[in-house]
Amino acid sequence: MAFTLAEVLITLGVIGVVAAITIPGLMTHLRNKKLESQFKKTYAELNIAARAFYAGEDSSVHDYDSLTVVEGTNQAYSNNVLDKFMSYYKSYQTAPQNIWYNFDHVHNITQNNLNGNPITSYPCDRSHVAIDMVGRLYSTDDTSAFSAYGGVTYGPKICVDTNGIDPPNRLGYDRFVFVFTENNSVVPYTGNSWSNLAAQTNDKTQIAQYCSYSQSTPAHTCAYFALENKSPTGNGDYWRDFLK
Repeated sequence: MAFTLAEVLITLGVIGVVAAITIPGLMTHLRNKKLESQFKKTYAELNIAARAFYAGEDSSVHDYDSLTVVEGTNQAYSNNVLDKFMSYYKSYQTAPQNIWYNFDHVHNITQNNLNGNPITSYPCDRSHVAIDMVGRLYSTDDTSAFSAYGGVTYGPKICVDTNGIDPPNRLGYDRFVFVFTENNSVVPYTGNSWSNLAAQTNDKTQIAQYCSYSQSTPAHTCAYFALENKSPTGNGDYWRDFLK
């Protein structure tokens, strides 16, 4: 059975329309699945390193931070804690510049909020940046030892870019904020302040306020929803439905 040229062109046109509709969605899905896999692997390895740290130092990262910090030397203590923690990875190196903004500026990478808008401040910008053997970026911030934080049972914060300098370099996509706990684990940071160490909460409504596309300050609580794979809006999954 032969087809006319018109029939072939119509068929190709239909295929083209279907492809134009489905391929962008498929590419977004594949990208988000890769980001989800990188997030889960990073989270697991953070906790493995924290347990190795405890075995090697006879101290949790939280307690080590509290015992070794010297008030008034923010960058020095943050660098010390980060380097000691990173020594429990297979290998790491220090980035050429000592805060996230300078590092990204040197590499012509824009730091973006969840909504894609550029930001010039970052939840963890008091230490230098460490790069592990697969290219992920780490930095720390905010000790729990200072009186201003009330000797709380969590801290310091640690921020990770789960795919290094590769895009999208957006909070909630490949950049997340975690915190060390007194009982020797790493958990998503859920405090209401991105710039300081605020009290952890399990109130999902409050946490969702700081993982929103309308958030003007850095969206710093998205790791909580990414780990649960639940949308902050209450509708659907985090990786499939929430990320745009």
